[in-house]
Amino acid sequence: MKNHKNKLSGIGIQFFAAPSARMGEIESRLSAIAQELERDDCDVDALEREARALKEERDTLTRSAERRRQLLSEIGAGRTGRVTHTFEGGTPEQRTYSVDTPEYRSAWLRNLQGRDLSAEERAAVTATAAIPTTTMNKIIARMELTPIIQAVDVTYIPGNVTYPVEKTVNGVSWVDMGTAATDSADALDAVTLGAYKLIKTVEITADVMAMAVDAFEDWLVARLGNKMSVAVAAAIAAGTGSNQATGLTKSGEITQTGTYTKAGMTYKDLMTILATLPTQYMANAKFAMPRAVFYSDLLGMTDSSGKPVVVADVQSPAKFNILGYPVILEDNIPKDNIVFGDLFDGYKFNFAMAPTVESDKSVAFRSGSTVYRVMALADGKPADKKALCLFTRAGA
Repeated sequence: MKNHKNKLSGIGIQFFAAPSARMGEIESRLSAIAQELERDDCDVDALEREARALKEERDTLTRSAERRRQLLSEIGAGRTGRVTHTFEGGTPEQRTYSVDTPEYRSAWLRNLQGRDLSAEERAAVTATAAIPTTTMNKIIARMELTPIIQAVDVTYIPGNVTYPVEKTVNGVSWVDMGTAATDSADALDAVTLGAYKLIKTVEITADVMAMAVDAFEDWLVARLGNKMSVAVAAAIAAGTGSNQATGLTKSGEITQTGTYTKAGMTYKDLMTILATLPTQYMANAKFAMPRAVFYSDLLGMTDSSGKPVVVADVQSPAKFNILGYPVILEDNIPKDNIVFGDLFDGYKFNFAMAPTVESDKSVAFRSGSTVYRVMALADGKPADKKALCLFTRAGA
């Protein structure tokens, strides 16, 4: 970046748009990083962190130079004479601040922290207020680490959404050569998902302002993403359907039901559960149950030849399968309930408005804390009910 001079009547002042030596070092290193990224064996994470830090430093130097230029203009305006600015071969830098850019991400996160922004950063953040794409992806990835959320069909479609679901479907018929086929009376049902408000707030002390941008983003994703995932998992498991999603175990939602032995599930009970689900859904079927049922009734069960029905995943010993079908342990599923089936086909969950994050200092004025709020509009409910079955412990 080249320097420029400011000439005032009566005084001569020369300053630089930014310390030229350091700016040169920054630009040189950014060029070198771009070349290093072309190598297959480069450390992308380390280079990304370094590039972000360099760009933030470059922005800080540029803003500082702009403030000096503004101050000199104001000084010159109060004197007799004319203020002129001569730029040597420079052109105005054009910046874009879409939600996909690192610049917008940095501005959005620093705004949440309560830090000062430049005029153009403030305008960009105020204009959209949208969560940056990279931050949103991290929150979504954090939520999808929860097994029951990962297992169902989660979409991000704005507004209410309707899914067609097979109701009555006749089979394919063989037809003699030269004979016209007869139309069958198939019927479709519909599952409509609305937009219920889902909110979580977290209050933290003022020291969050001292965090680096990357560290603050990690904290934000961990705290708010985890809280949101707990709420969504609870709704999928046992939501009432009243101002919230309808859960898998809500009475009457799953029509393929049964019971297992009160004193403890038997191998015969397990075979009954497997036999209840139609064959077409078995390929992607999973068990979902509270931890207490798994450890009290199923772990340790053996088949008719004495082999254990529960086997630990070789690659992840904390994961289990029952006769080859994966097990999801979800404590939000009501006591003594077991869901078995193709959860992806059987349950739909939609975010009508993806999670948004805002901050507010006024509600914690006395303590100097900041309250961060994540809010989303979402709904979910069982869809293809033939894909699921629900078993509970017998009452006697």
